[in-house]
Amino acid sequence: MTKIVSHRGANLVAPENTFAAADRALAQGADYIELDVRESADGVLYAFHDDTLERTSTGAGAFGLHASAQIDQLDAGSWFAPAFAGERVPRLDAYLEHLRGRAGVYVELKWCNPQKVADLVRDLGMVEETFYFSFSQMMREGLHAVAPEFRKMITLNIAKSPAMARDLFHASLVEMTPAQMQVPGLLDHCRALGLETMVYTNSGAPAVHQAILAAKLDYVNLDHTEAFAQARAALR
Repeated sequence: MTKIVSHRGANLVAPENTFAAADRALAQGADYIELDVRESADGVLYAFHDDTLERTSTGAGAFGLHASAQIDQLDAGSWFAPAFAGERVPRLDAYLEHLRGRAGVYVELKWCNPQKVADLVRDLGMVEETFYFSFSQMMREGLHAVAPEFRKMITLNIAKSPAMARDLFHASLVEMTPAQMQVPGLLDHCRALGLETMVYTNSGAPAVHQAILAAKLDYVNLDHTEAFAQARAALR
């Protein structure tokens, strides 16, 4: 059955990339939590999406120019709703420990030292519970250099074909769009190459969710965690 990857946690009902978003996603039925990694000016890893602080915190300016002592004091919840005032930007070590044994984790490297990520995940014993991606070629190559055994994901838009995903990008998992999912024979090609499959969608439409379930992809990466979980449960 298709596993649910909750994109930045349950970001429709809680502030993204926070403990609250992770906990809500798990309560809704998520199997994995997707998170983004950035590094502070003094080298501390955090779960945070944007390269600037304004949209999802009380801070301002470039994330990487702020020290951890400053980032730790930011409110990362009140922008979403008053009920979440006081939510903090999670340090990556604390966030992963919070999820360990409760969910898998999809880690997207935005801008950070891949060696630090690899060391942390190994120290926590979470290599098997995680997989990794970055839109940055430098981040992808850096992570593979220091952690060749880690599970890597690549998008079909970047890889261009399942064979290239495996052979050039060292991927064991390919992400595609709902339209690409419908290309005749594509899923069969992925499976024949030993690749797991994941579809990304921001749609909450029941027809889209039903099509994904019917195609039997390994994972779905989406915002509408609860709706997909309900559709999945109806098939059991």
